[in-house]
Amino acid sequence: MREFVACVSLLLVTSGVFGQEPVDYRLPPGIRPLSQTIELRIDPGQPEYSGEVVIRLQVDDDAERIGIYQVGLDLASIALASGEQSRDLEATAGDYEISWLADGKPIRAGQYELTIEFSGRHSTDALSMYRVRFEDNDYIFTQFESMYGRRAMPLFDEPAFKIPYAMTIIAPAEHTVVSNTPVAERSVDDGWQRVEFLPTKPIPSYLIAYALGPLDRARIKGMSVPGYVYTPKGHAGEVGFVQRETPRILEALEDYMGTPYPYRKLDFVAVPEFAFGAMENPGLMTFRTDLLLVGDKAQGQMAVTTLGIIAHEVAHSWFGDLVTMAWWDDLWLNEAFATWWSQYALGRVYPQFEVELRLPQISAFATDQRTTSTAIRRPVRNEQEIFSNLGLNYSKGATVLRMIEDYVGHETWRRGVQHYLNKHAWGNATDVDFWSAISAVAGTDVGSIATGYFNQPGFPVVDINADGNVSQQRYVPYGLDAPDLQWQVPLNIKYKQDGKIRETFFLLEEEAGRIDLPENADWIMPDAGANGYFRWQTAPQQYYSLVDDAAELTDREKIALLDNSEALLNAGRLSLGDYLYVIDALLSEPHPLVLLPVLQKLKSIGNNFIDSSSADLFGRFIDESLVDRYAIMGFEARPGDSEAMLQMRPALVRLLGEYGHDSAVRNSAADVAERYLSSPGAVNSDVGREALRVTALADDGGRYEDYIETYLGSRSARQKSAILSSIYFQNSKIIERHFDFLLSAAVQAGDAIRGIGAYADILDDHATIYGWLGNNLDALEAKIPQYQHALLPERLIGICTDANLQLMQEFFGSRGEKYAESLSKASESLKTCIGRREREREALLAFLDQYAG
Repeated sequence: MREFVACVSLLLVTSGVFGQEPVDYRLPPGIRPLSQTIELRIDPGQPEYSGEVVIRLQVDDDAERIGIYQVGLDLASIALASGEQSRDLEATAGDYEISWLADGKPIRAGQYELTIEFSGRHSTDALSMYRVRFEDNDYIFTQFESMYGRRAMPLFDEPAFKIPYAMTIIAPAEHTVVSNTPVAERSVDDGWQRVEFLPTKPIPSYLIAYALGPLDRARIKGMSVPGYVYTPKGHAGEVGFVQRETPRILEALEDYMGTPYPYRKLDFVAVPEFAFGAMENPGLMTFRTDLLLVGDKAQGQMAVTTLGIIAHEVAHSWFGDLVTMAWWDDLWLNEAFATWWSQYALGRVYPQFEVELRLPQISAFATDQRTTSTAIRRPVRNEQEIFSNLGLNYSKGATVLRMIEDYVGHETWRRGVQHYLNKHAWGNATDVDFWSAISAVAGTDVGSIATGYFNQPGFPVVDINADGNVSQQRYVPYGLDAPDLQWQVPLNIKYKQDGKIRETFFLLEEEAGRIDLPENADWIMPDAGANGYFRWQTAPQQYYSLVDDAAELTDREKIALLDNSEALLNAGRLSLGDYLYVIDALLSEPHPLVLLPVLQKLKSIGNNFIDSSSADLFGRFIDESLVDRYAIMGFEARPGDSEAMLQMRPALVRLLGEYGHDSAVRNSAADVAERYLSSPGAVNSDVGREALRVTALADDGGRYEDYIETYLGSRSARQKSAILSSIYFQNSKIIERHFDFLLSAAVQAGDAIRGIGAYADILDDHATIYGWLGNNLDALEAKIPQYQHALLPERLIGICTDANLQLMQEFFGSRGEKYAESLSKASESLKTCIGRREREREALLAFLDQYAG
């Protein structure tokens, strides 16, 4: 009990965010929680549960009512006590999922205990407190971020309310019960166990977590705190890789942050049904099963993904858990840093994966280039607004952080981060707090640079001509208009003159400026290091010279050059012929991870430029460019393959198998697919997945039963994930049958929409998709997580044709306002793609004509 009180005292000292102006979508200032006890009675085998919460409150000024969040709960009793006095309150539903508690009498300033008895039903959509049936066993898991805790229990469900929670769970005695903190006491009576957990440190409500059911566990040794990996029954033997590598990641984090891991334990839970990828609940982090159940050895993309997500979630222990954003408009403070740090950690701890060649800005640019894009920092009133452009919090945020780190220097940045964490530990912070801390250590105002990227949508395109004149404007895809904006752009400039490579720096603070550059430079690369969040263009001859001399660039810069060239194509600044010239120049790159994005760009061309009139020539181009490389590498991993080779091979075999004419590739795919279905451990899972896809694309549906039967009988999380993401049979009856299967209990809620979106990416004609949705939209939305509903148009962009655009607009345009924002973004992407294809058709045919005959 002493520790619980101490936590409350700490909270009162460190939290200073309750002076916000009143807004209708947040609880009013002046009434705040100090601590909360939670008691739940749960049986995973039953759909209902019951509970009681006791919340210590501070009321600063007399009030008429108390606001609290709850959704769909049956509130049996509500009592407000102060000393010996107690009164019953009644709940009235308000806007924004707030319930107002009152009895018609004033609530005087002071401290109170608010006790609420309630009951509810377990969710089934992988959000809030939800029930999962997995391999004939019942489990309970939680996912409270962002606004789902209120569906499980009454809460002051805002991130600014960081308080200690004391959890007690009453459950059938045979089940394992875990939560954020270690068990304080356990007792058993009449077949039921009562498990009391130690109070948490001050945390926001969205980080409350617990799990129960027939869980097995495996210990993680070698960490500064105890830890286990909890798995569904019978799967604890599949986490050897995670057991071995997690201590290395935690040690690197503690070293970088300069402080020990701040919580009592570090447990992971492999969750068989999950709406997201993972969740950073302190002391009890949750992950999709296919991220943790990877066996004793993981390689290639599988290893990079698992390690990267573990690093991301554990980094949240400092950024997000220890220091929490004050409101959802600063969610980037959590996600951008965790994304940046996960890449830094993998580069430091696992140099063999060369993760520096994975540029997060590539995915950020693709989303942020839309004129419908919104700023990362903007007013957020509800769940849907959190998920609008959510990915930019990760990708764009991490890119801008790396750009600022590059600007101030790595060690200065690190000391600034540590200063920020130390100053705001156990409390909340805003963007101003973060940039003030970095600026104080750096001795210069970096916030003025950064806020232009966080507080505005989009990004600049920087033009540099041969004599050093430089200017900026907002990047906009061809044919579109958007309000012009301005940024401060740090330019690390590399150029070649008289056979020598030189570098200089220039901060473009206005719309235009002048850089001291020699007029006779062979080429100019304005993004040396490839850390910038901007596009760029130089004089045409200098651009071509840079492409021809790409060997002088780092591997990271080569990838940035490729992606920048695609952006210039999309803006109408570079022809498709010139873009293909860049691709052709980089196809001979020896480094597999430089070739990988080239292959990905070629696949994008195949999806969005190639039709029946150009498919044969495009296939010949693919064969001539890549068959020799394939002959050396083969379809499957070989002894001595580098990690880079293991990451690149799946993309190579997919491209050759889907677009090339070499039947040997498809024959190998069929053989590997057969072996992967019968014995997943015998084949690299990344290659196995692409073999399944290539085989399905070449099959009219005859093997669909083989895929589904294997999926239903498999106990391998990785194999099940690979199969479900590889159902590419294009027979319309098979497609409809598969969509029906996605609605069945055999498919987890979080996976259903992935299967439908996969078909949007491979079908030239989306009529089958929308025909099925017309009859099944309600059933689909009843199954999938709630946050996915409004995002459906963006999940179905896929192949860009006028017909597919019309189908999307007619379908979603008539179905209500909730789809409007996503439909606007999806429509813009499709229109831009369609226009580009028509505009560049002749250039494509001219390039491919060299492969005729």
